[in-house]
Amino acid sequence: MSTPTTKLRVAFASGVRHAADYLRILGADPRVELVAVAEEPDTPGWVRADSRRAAERAGVAYTEDLGAALDPAAADLVVVCSEPSRHARLALAALEAGLDVLVDKPVATTLADADAVVAAADSAGRVCAVVNRTHAPALRRTRGWVEAGHVGLPRHLDLEFFASGAHFATSVERPELVVDTALSGGGEIMNFLGYCADAAHYLTGLRSLEVHALAGSLFSPAHEAAGVEDAAVVTLQLERGVTATITLGRVPYAPGGTPTTSSVRLLGSHGHAIADDEKPAVTRFGPDGATTLAADAGQVALEAYLRHVVDALTVGGPVDYTAAQAREAVAVIDAAYRSLEAGDVVAVR
Repeated sequence: MSTPTTKLRVAFASGVRHAADYLRILGADPRVELVAVAEEPDTPGWVRADSRRAAERAGVAYTEDLGAALDPAAADLVVVCSEPSRHARLALAALEAGLDVLVDKPVATTLADADAVVAAADSAGRVCAVVNRTHAPALRRTRGWVEAGHVGLPRHLDLEFFASGAHFATSVERPELVVDTALSGGGEIMNFLGYCADAAHYLTGLRSLEVHALAGSLFSPAHEAAGVEDAAVVTLQLERGVTATITLGRVPYAPGGTPTTSSVRLLGSHGHAIADDEKPAVTRFGPDGATTLAADAGQVALEAYLRHVVDALTVGGPVDYTAAQAREAVAVIDAAYRSLEAGDVVAVR
């Protein structure tokens, strides 16, 4: 585990997806020194151009010498912000170089690659953190209630996660990063189901055993043209007989004032809890109808998790969500796609 005596030196392996937010948040942390955004020289021109642009906007050096950026003499932590289909390969390269890694979600687009990342992190004795939303305040508070016994034993969860199509052009750097399976690895199940699986696992402390999924292209012409789902309903059978129903997708107008909204309803043996990312919020009514003013829960969760990772790497503490937990989310995603193919319930591998 890295314990730099001065600042935590952070290099980015690619800057194609979500890099702008991560560069901004980490760059504002006084314990962090951003050293470079590096790209592989044989990637397509648009990939190199986007990574260069992300670096320039953040005021960080750009290089196409990825090997130099993955040198422990130059960096302590590597942040992987490529298109999802390269996440595992870049994470493996950084781990094999002896560096700690922070990977944008999902950690991998196949279960085999996720397993390889977990094994590499264990073998190298390095941290492999993965971006997630378990640090969202609403989720943390709900787990606190569960642990305190306020709802008894969890019996069932209803989870929703929606992205608003109204924000598609501004919240996704390039549409193909979501709909082109060569880049994304899948549709919105690949994009969003991991967050919901994480929430179910986090709130119950249980693993998913079986999955049944239904999905389709209901709203987005871009998704339909690419042959990937924009919406899905997924049911989970967890350990101890606990069940969960997940509704997710990219819809024309999500029910909130931010690019994504999510909620959880937890039914317990002795109580009932609801967590809503939009609360607390302020709703304004005017000539254009109601406008909800709320913090972007995704940004709040991201900032909290990145602070947690920097905390852990600078003082030597544990990271609470790593490739091992991310692998469980990928296993649910894998099962959901196999369920779609089989048209039936499938076991989680």
